[in-house]
Amino acid sequence: MRFGQGMPNEAAAPSRSAVSDQPAADASDYSGPGVEAEIRVGGPRAAADAGGPRDEGGDGYVTLYTARAFSTDGAGRVTTEDGVLDLTVKAPRQLGGPGGAPNPEQLLAAAYATCFHNSLALVAGREGVSTADCVVETAVELRKRGKHDDYAIGVDVAVSLPGVDRDLAGRLVRRAHEHCPYSKALRGNLQVGVRLV
Repeated sequence: MRFGQGMPNEAAAPSRSAVSDQPAADASDYSGPGVEAEIRVGGPRAAADAGGPRDEGGDGYVTLYTARAFSTDGAGRVTTEDGVLDLTVKAPRQLGGPGGAPNPEQLLAAAYATCFHNSLALVAGREGVSTADCVVETAVELRKRGKHDDYAIGVDVAVSLPGVDRDLAGRLVRRAHEHCPYSKALRGNLQVGVRLV
């Protein structure tokens, strides 16, 4: 899989079954891990009314969960507040580093793949479509322009939904991209190409 050749904020290169990067008018769901538990207890408004998380930013969103991570040892180690994640991080050989350990691009790819897959499972489940055999592959590309420190990130998301009608699969992937919190956070800030394979 290849990225479009434009810089961030340009449209990704068209590909077979390409999915638009533009949000739909009703793209308001949180479609990440734990959302079904949130739905069962009545959603963010009910949680806020019960003394739970409240909208502190004035934008209508309530904070459901906060993850905190710390980069230490000269950016050679990353840990989370709860200690569940504790990794040595090294630059890949392709960037002149030693390799042999996770790097930031891999961590972003893993996080985005997981979040997108959860969003797809949610929107597909609402239509009775199983995603048991689905594979979401994300590729994160570190790019540089010119001789100065002008770096950018490109992301390609390829989704396989075997056994699902192709038109239906395309609609589900578009909706997942509209609702996925990572897609929404990255949209307009970097080049993201999403496609059904």
